[in-house]
Amino acid sequence: MNWRSSPTSWLVGAIFLLAIVPTVTGKVIYVDADANGLNDGSSWADAYNYLRDALADANTAAKPVEIRVAEGIYKPDQGVGITPGDRTATFRLINGVAIKGGYAGFGEPEPNARDIELYETILGGDLASNDVDVDNPYYLLDDPCRSDNSYHVVTGSGTDANAVLGGFTICSGKAGGSYPENLGGGLYNYEGDPTVINCTFSANSDVAMFNHRSAPTVIGCMFRGNASSVFAGGIWNKESDSTINDCVFEKNFGTGMENDYSNTTVTNCTFNSNLGGGIFNGQSNTIVSLSLFSGNTGDRFGGGIFNHGSSATISNCTFSGNRAGLGGGIYNLSGTLLLTNNILWGNIPNQISGFIGTITYSDIQAGLSGEGNIDRDPCFAVQGYWDDPCNTPGDKWDDIWIEGDYHLKSQGGRWEPSTKMWVHDKVTSSCIDAANPMSPIGLEPFPNGGWVNMGAFGGTTEASKSYFGQPVCEIIVAGDVNGDCKVNFLDFRIMALNWLEDNTPPDSPPPPPG
Repeated sequence: MNWRSSPTSWLVGAIFLLAIVPTVTGKVIYVDADANGLNDGSSWADAYNYLRDALADANTAAKPVEIRVAEGIYKPDQGVGITPGDRTATFRLINGVAIKGGYAGFGEPEPNARDIELYETILGGDLASNDVDVDNPYYLLDDPCRSDNSYHVVTGSGTDANAVLGGFTICSGKAGGSYPENLGGGLYNYEGDPTVINCTFSANSDVAMFNHRSAPTVIGCMFRGNASSVFAGGIWNKESDSTINDCVFEKNFGTGMENDYSNTTVTNCTFNSNLGGGIFNGQSNTIVSLSLFSGNTGDRFGGGIFNHGSSATISNCTFSGNRAGLGGGIYNLSGTLLLTNNILWGNIPNQISGFIGTITYSDIQAGLSGEGNIDRDPCFAVQGYWDDPCNTPGDKWDDIWIEGDYHLKSQGGRWEPSTKMWVHDKVTSSCIDAANPMSPIGLEPFPNGGWVNMGAFGGTTEASKSYFGQPVCEIIVAGDVNGDCKVNFLDFRIMALNWLEDNTPPDSPPPPPG
């Protein structure tokens, strides 16, 4: 699902980075735990050892400011004037300040080299350095080793979109105290609109990111192995307008995301193996598109999505292997449900339940009435499945989800993420060229039939290619809309269906640097 894995990832990545990392014109402050110079933040040799000191410097400097942080572990209770072991200490984001991790730093041949995986930069809440790893994020909640961890590793309250955090691993926060301070172990955000880019949230308890009356933008982030006793393990949005793009929610205890009285837009995200379900919507307006839900377990209802008193619009998503008491894929207790161009297949005990709503141009196992709906095996590249290594069929909570590959098989060509190549199958999925004919074709590669595919990869560079019963056409012919090497009435029909349609994206400024 991540754009980095697409066949044009190098080009898209280059364009994206150029857009979000403009030439720095303001002050640059350096942080490196290993620097041994003047420690005034003026260079890598003289970098601050502690991020809190750099934030204090940035707070009084003319904006914009960029803080570059080298690989290493940084804790919020470290710095001048900070009491070691203070659980209330936090890294507070600042308007006009971009905090960027993943730099090689002092002593390296190219200290400004940035690779967030190679040079992992950790913002950690394990103040006493006594945490032990746990096999199941559920055990984070009562682990005595974490009773002295930071309440909130990062705080975004009171910020705007120009408060940026990018390229960090944020871990080991343990929220505590009275509501709402008892939420948001990784990042607590009250009336703040920060931008968070390419960060990993792991081993945080009582919700990794809590947004209250806020409008954050979260791009390219991983929420893995976090926990909450009641609510979401990954993100909880309350009375917030959040934008979540290109993120992964995996193996959290609690739902991957909860939306309460919120307006949330989720695009190109993956929800996998969350013990509590993928998304819970309560009295919210939620738009979900181009996303994958697999192997999530709902306590009672809605393994993939549980909708309650909410308006949910779901398009070009794939639900497979999710399970719950009812509505393994989607359960709509009440509210408005609008689905189009989706695939719901292999969910347990059924695909969708409750007040069905309006469902069109979707592949639903066991069938469901609605314009353009089908009931045919989607022919996933690899079907995921549940494994019970403890041989306890009565206990679903110890089962393990073995992930699959939900690209659609095609004789015309299917993108294979492991090899990053196009492969040809012996069969072609009925979900190819089967979505709403009025939906924009997006970035689907040629030949694309002129119609978008159903499922999570429809309209993307990883959409499976069309097959016309003959060898794939390698020639682009003017007027050949569907890519079958012929210009005929079928091309005219597709053109007529979309006549005068304008899908030009609105002009908008690029996001801040991350």
